[in-house]
Order: sequence, then C-alpha cells, then structure tokens
Amino acid sequence: MAQVSFRPARVFAMQLLYAMEIAGSTAGEALPGVLDAQPLQDEMKKYGMKLVDLVQAHKAELDTEIEACSAHWGIERMAMLDRIVIRIAMVELLYVPDVPMKVVISEAVQIATKFSTDSSGSFVNGMLAGIVQKRGMVANTTKKDA
Repeated sequence: MAQVSFRPARVFAMQLLYAMEIAGSTAGEALPGVLDAQPLQDEMKKYGMKLVDLVQAHKAELDTEIEACSAHWGIERMAMLDRIVIRIAMVELLYVPDVPMKVVISEAVQIATKFSTDSSGSFVNGMLAGIVQKRGMVANTTKKDA
C-alpha cells in the first residue's frame, strides 16, 4: 500500500494560519478564501484543520518554547511563515504521535524552503532540531537523512 503524503494538508494549514494572522480573522472567516485558492480532498482538509486547531489551542505554549530556543531572536522578528511552519511542526511532534519525527522535520523544512525566504529551510531545521533536543527527543536531521 502506497504512503499518502499529507503535505497538501500541511500547506493548507500554513495558508489558513497565515490568512488568519494577516487579517486578524477566525478560521471560519478565512477558510472560504483559502479553499477557493486550493481545493482539497476531505481527508487533507480534515488533517489540515486538525493542525490549525492544535496550533490555536497551544499557540502561547508553542511561542514560549520557540522563543526559548531562539537565542537573542524574538519571535516577532522571525518571518511570519517560518513561525507558522515551526508551530505546525511542533504540534505534529507533540500531539500527533503517529507521524515520524523525521517526516515532520523534513516536511517543515521543505515547506519553509518553498514558501518563505531563501534561508528559511535552514532556520526551520535548526529551530526544530533545537526544540527536539531541548525536549529530549532523539532526532538526526543531517543532510543525508533529511
């Protein structure tokens, strides 16, 4: 049986969280515009919404941990998409145990590389590696593995 990639769901979650943050809107208010731009299968939409809900429920905790792992770099100075991608990856690492850590980190790096700045992939990788290390999780995020 072929593995299903949930990247479309992660990208959807990123786009919805971005739209919410930019417009100061709720998920319900931002959802139609995001779905119009990127129609999704129900399974992907359901997983993406799960990620959005988890990020919203744990945002303060996530941001505190992101700030603690970013030496001398306040969260407000980070590129907005980088913050959002890191939050999504963190909720997958912490609250979706059936997704392997290596997959979560790799997906976050690839999404950041595609949608954010030139240095975002490296930045997101470093931040997630620091968070994983701080939490005592084991991760090998070297280039040959990712």
